[in-house]
Amino acid sequence: MPRLRWAAALCAAAVMAVGGVASAAAAPVRHGVSVTGQADYVTAQVDGNTYVLLGPSVFGVTVQQDPLAYRAVKLADGTVRGWWRYDYWEAGQETTFSGPVTCLSVTGNRAWVGGPVTASSDPTQVGLGAWWQVADNGAGRHPVMPDRTTFVGIGTIAQTIAYCNDEPAPHFIFDVQLGGVSVEDLSDTR
Repeated sequence: MPRLRWAAALCAAAVMAVGGVASAAAAPVRHGVSVTGQADYVTAQVDGNTYVLLGPSVFGVTVQQDPLAYRAVKLADGTVRGWWRYDYWEAGQETTFSGPVTCLSVTGNRAWVGGPVTASSDPTQVGLGAWWQVADNGAGRHPVMPDRTTFVGIGTIAQTIAYCNDEPAPHFIFDVQLGGVSVEDLSDTR
């Protein structure tokens, strides 16, 4: 029996060590603190999983964001890392989009996010750019003002980059009905 306990303890230690190494490799930065000693600290980050359903009174047809999910960080050197996935429904027809997040701007509680479409249920969309913006209005079961999101815009990669860089006001921004947004500007926390 002592041999069995020793073997189990050794296996548990190995799993924890490998898990710790994998976690460190997957996330080399933490809230404005450089883990590697290089200028790789996070200056901004955004996370979201938002659901919005709009009846035909807004766009003439029922549309649904179900969901728009994303996670991205911006490093001190300007590099943006992350991913996004968008399930868009229009008049009962679903179209999916996904790709890496390659641009991110954060000002206060607002974030402008974008990246290329690298996969889609509509192959004509692959290679285009996508962008959206969100407002983080706090957390809790009953926030005074809900988080807000736009629907995703689709266009060229140049339009996507310009959208993040220019931080335009939204044409339409809607209350998040399910899910939420977290926007953090960490540029002053070094």
